[in-house]
Amino acid sequence: MSENLPDFAEVNDFPGEDFVARWKTYLEAVYAIYLREVAHGGLTFQSLPVRCRFIPETFGKHYAFWHIMQEGRIEDDRTADLERCKRVRWIAWVIAAAEAGDVRVKVFPQLKRGTEQPWALWLEDTGYVVILVERNGYFLLRTAFPVTYRNKAEELRRDWLRHTQGR
Repeated sequence: MSENLPDFAEVNDFPGEDFVARWKTYLEAVYAIYLREVAHGGLTFQSLPVRCRFIPETFGKHYAFWHIMQEGRIEDDRTADLERCKRVRWIAWVIAAAEAGDVRVKVFPQLKRGTEQPWALWLEDTGYVVILVERNGYFLLRTAFPVTYRNKAEELRRDWLRHTQGR
């Protein structure tokens, strides 16, 4: 496994006269990376397959893709986030690194949310987290994002300490 995180997928690396022209090509490229490396990448966590939620599709793209690449608390009012988009290659890398036991990825269960058991795969040093949810015989990719809010970093740190210190 590579020692370094994968390169960012940057909008400016794609053809077009301006941002608007590049955006459409960029979005298709980011989706292709997501499909190849994440949705169809054969990822595993704790020796179980990692799957993505496909439906409902929006604009011909999987539900999980949009959830990962957008931000906002209200599902129908989320907007694309370039910081999430440019880290699309990090998702598979983090999951594979966690599966391989890479100590840079802090792996821990978070507090249950209803009946769901979420797991955090946290790159604390770079401020990035992948959230998987335990299902019967597989893990569902819930989301992945840069940790930019202090409250979220504190929540992750509390969950990590609770896990490591048995509290």
